[in-house]
Amino acid sequence: MNTLYGNETTKALNSFGQRQTPFELVRAYGEVKKAALMAQQDCFKLYDKILYEKLIESVDEIIQGEHKDQFPLPLEQGGAGTSLHMNINEVIASLTNAKMGDSSTKIDGLEDIARYQSTNDTLSTAVTIMVYRQLEKTEKLIIELQEILVISETKYDQLLMIGRTELQDALPITLGQIFGGWAGSIERDRWRLNKLKERLRTIALGGTAIGTCFSAPRKYVFKAEKNLRQITGLPLCRSQNLIDEISSKDNLAEVASGFQLIALNLRKMTNDLLLYTSSFCGEMTHKEIQYGSTIMPFKSNPILLEYIKGLCISIKYDCLKINDYTTEGQLQLNAFIPFIAEAFIDLHSRMNKALNSLTVNFFPQMIVNREKINSNLLTSPALVNTLRQVIGYDNVKQLVPIIQEIKPGNLEELKKLISENTILTQEFLDTWFDPSNLTSYSENDKEFK
Repeated sequence: MNTLYGNETTKALNSFGQRQTPFELVRAYGEVKKAALMAQQDCFKLYDKILYEKLIESVDEIIQGEHKDQFPLPLEQGGAGTSLHMNINEVIASLTNAKMGDSSTKIDGLEDIARYQSTNDTLSTAVTIMVYRQLEKTEKLIIELQEILVISETKYDQLLMIGRTELQDALPITLGQIFGGWAGSIERDRWRLNKLKERLRTIALGGTAIGTCFSAPRKYVFKAEKNLRQITGLPLCRSQNLIDEISSKDNLAEVASGFQLIALNLRKMTNDLLLYTSSFCGEMTHKEIQYGSTIMPFKSNPILLEYIKGLCISIKYDCLKINDYTTEGQLQLNAFIPFIAEAFIDLHSRMNKALNSLTVNFFPQMIVNREKINSNLLTSPALVNTLRQVIGYDNVKQLVPIIQEIKPGNLEELKKLISENTILTQEFLDTWFDPSNLTSYSENDKEFK
């Protein structure tokens, strides 16, 4: 392989080892460099026409992913990402010079490609672009999950089942309400992601090394900001406090906290689903995707739910890493921005896998076992518990063992059994056990006294 990078990248390889720099960051960094180079030309006409065309052509190739193998550095590195900046400067210069052929006009990676820039403002800006795009992708997946849950909320709004507290039967609930409960937490996640995008859209470009804008002409800074918005299509804006933008990364920690809350809600949902699909409950079925055992032929494992739960635990620790890295900033710089970028890439990959596993693989194949739901409900104290206000606490306690011994096969048999052992009439029970009465506000309680 012919290398386009130069001595500084080679030195970094010796220091940190070799590993492909993630393309999502290389792409964002290429866009930052393009915005800066365009601003140089727009403001000061630094390059002749042919050279400038070749220069932008080279950067565009990097943005499009044509030279991924020329970015061999891991994100685990010291130096606040200077090695990454040197790498992209060297590759842009080499590509451009090669396109110029025998021309005496040559580009220098530091003198030209890095003019008016520092690693500290350019890499920070590239990471912001990358994370913003991650937020957008995750937001779309969250919306898809919310839509699935809301559709199921409506579909099962009359399917009465057992509501449980502390793993014990409590009161009736509809399956639609259960889906609605999950949809509520995902709706909050959607709202949080939307708010986090607003927090994240400020950039450090133009602040140079420590946010003072040293060496960067004012008109260049404003032009580079405008160019970057046009190139990325993102609502980016230059921070009004560039010193803070470069030295503090609490906005990235806030984004990580939003992702951590999504993982928390997904864990709650998968924990519920693991119980509903278990042999003990059996009210929903996790479709067999693979054989569940090498020794037991008739066994199915909840592999997707366990996979999602495991990913969510990993996401939690990705987020904690990001929080720790953001606290390690000292004075005017956080040197751990490459580590933050790597943690976000891992986090985003795991979050996408978890959400796709739910929306594409699990819910479309999940089976609702209506007969099992009904059977569990009829032999449960949940329905009878609702009669406390009409027959009294002690009478309910006496009624439940009778029902559990006889085990009625359907709701009509249950109502007949209750009528035979209480003062309640069949007509009253027909109204009382209507799903909308058992799972909503009491409109008028006089008829029940």
